[in-house]
Amino acid sequence: MMSANLQRWVQGAVVSRLPQAFRLGKMPYLFVFEVLIILVAFGFAPIDPNPQTAMSSIFLGLAVIVHLVLTSRGMPLSQTTHLTCLICLGPLLHMVWFSGGVWSPRLTWLLVLPVIPFYIISPRAGYVWLGVVFAAQIGVAVCTAQGWLFPAQLSDEAQFNYAFATFSMATVMLLFVPLVYDQQHRSTLREGRLRQKELEKKQAELEQAQEMREHFIASVSHELRTPMNAILGFNSLLIKRVPHNPRAFEILEHTRQSADHLMTVINDVLDYSQFLTGRLTAHAETFALRDTVQHAFDLFAPRVKSMDLAYRCEIDADVPEWASTDRHRLMQILVNLLGNALKFTHQGQVLLRVQTDPGGVLFSVEDTGIGIALEDQPRIFQRFIQAQGEIQKRYGGTGLGLAITQSLVALLQGEIGFDSTPGQGSRFWFRLPLTAQTAPQPLKLQARKERQTAGQAWQFLVVDDHHLNRLLVQQILKTAWPESRVVEAENGVQALDFWRAQRFDLVLMDMLMPVMDGVQTTQAIRQSFTSQGLAPVIGLTANVNPQELERFKDAGLSVLLLKPFDPVKLCDEVEALLLRGAPLAPPSLAA
Repeated sequence: MMSANLQRWVQGAVVSRLPQAFRLGKMPYLFVFEVLIILVAFGFAPIDPNPQTAMSSIFLGLAVIVHLVLTSRGMPLSQTTHLTCLICLGPLLHMVWFSGGVWSPRLTWLLVLPVIPFYIISPRAGYVWLGVVFAAQIGVAVCTAQGWLFPAQLSDEAQFNYAFATFSMATVMLLFVPLVYDQQHRSTLREGRLRQKELEKKQAELEQAQEMREHFIASVSHELRTPMNAILGFNSLLIKRVPHNPRAFEILEHTRQSADHLMTVINDVLDYSQFLTGRLTAHAETFALRDTVQHAFDLFAPRVKSMDLAYRCEIDADVPEWASTDRHRLMQILVNLLGNALKFTHQGQVLLRVQTDPGGVLFSVEDTGIGIALEDQPRIFQRFIQAQGEIQKRYGGTGLGLAITQSLVALLQGEIGFDSTPGQGSRFWFRLPLTAQTAPQPLKLQARKERQTAGQAWQFLVVDDHHLNRLLVQQILKTAWPESRVVEAENGVQALDFWRAQRFDLVLMDMLMPVMDGVQTTQAIRQSFTSQGLAPVIGLTANVNPQELERFKDAGLSVLLLKPFDPVKLCDEVEALLLRGAPLAPPSLAA
């Protein structure tokens, strides 16, 4: 504590008053060291018993003063140091010449000379000057041996006193620099430790902020997926009831496509969070490539009808009918690029073209819009680039679309690029390594088959805190199993009351609910299987957090479906469990 207080006092009372060039790093120590040399040089001049060398001491002190002045005025430190050492070498040799050569105690001052560049500039500079001093000492020895030097005309007592003072002061000077630099090292070490603690604290804050951001994004995604589940579910039920009404069917189909597009936007937000944490994944499947491209193109057809714009899609004849990659990711890429093109194009055309090339399949979206400014083109794929300029104010958007698109293309092992001329339009393209695949077995025929369990009076328990979600599941179950009875519960406590009161053949359980959530409720149901039988439990949730999903499955689920779910898929899973006689199957995730 004393050392720290003393250091703060020195910093405030001494260092702050030094010239600007001597306030940082090791410069305060250099200033003190050179002032000490000046005081010694001027102090020794009056008491020097040899009149020939007294003026050399004064000249030495003046040389160090010149070094301080030049350094304070901005001259590079390395230059002033070498120049000062060179100037000091002269008076030091002059003093040795007139005071006995190798027998002179003044020869000791030559040892101080390499110390200054060693600590001020670099060890290499110190070694150079050590070589210079060593050569000078050899020269002095030769001159002394040849008798070329002036003999020292001093008494033994004067010689003794001056020699003692010289060796003592030289020793102090040589010890001063290592002690000062040791103190500087300790100070730097303390500062480094404090800095490390600050960085560790900052890292903890960033990790906490990242965790809160992920939790926020997951919560928003859940809140958006929950109503989308009802929208898509009821839309699917209505489509099945209006097959003979073309106009109603068309409207519902547009509604479904718009809802699908909204789900893509919701997934973009979630994908961005996963992209930041390195958890973005792709799941390959075999799908109809042409239909998928056309589907993405048709999503924007209603918007284009009100625009003076030629909106075209061209798919070359040699493009594979079936391909294998992540269909959802491909849809996201196409929707992002088409949405951008339409946003910035008010007249002319937007063309989506798909063609084969040696690298696979080449997709391109060409428009005649405003184009991209030349200064923005090198950073167009950076995050939030759009949100930083006038473009965002005029056209809206978050600036995430192209950054996410680039990440998705890389995830699918492809490459992306663009060409743009300001004022004339842009062409964004991406290439995926797709090859022709064999068509998979049709699944729709199986979905349309009459269900084997449709005529039985099953007992279902639907647990969900949202009324529309309960209504949707009830409508799906009653449509597939008309004789069944569906009991609804809005939280886990109410579900357990119904569970204890009667036997159910199957439970459909939401995850996030007030009072008691789906995880706790499922665990309680599993613990009471001895009295009620082991009824299967299907988890239905809009939560997409991997850790939470694993916790839900481990509670004892038979199957887990993510909202919004496919009604046909839900009915397939329900019937499969009913046909098994309610054995507990290994948990699985069906998206």
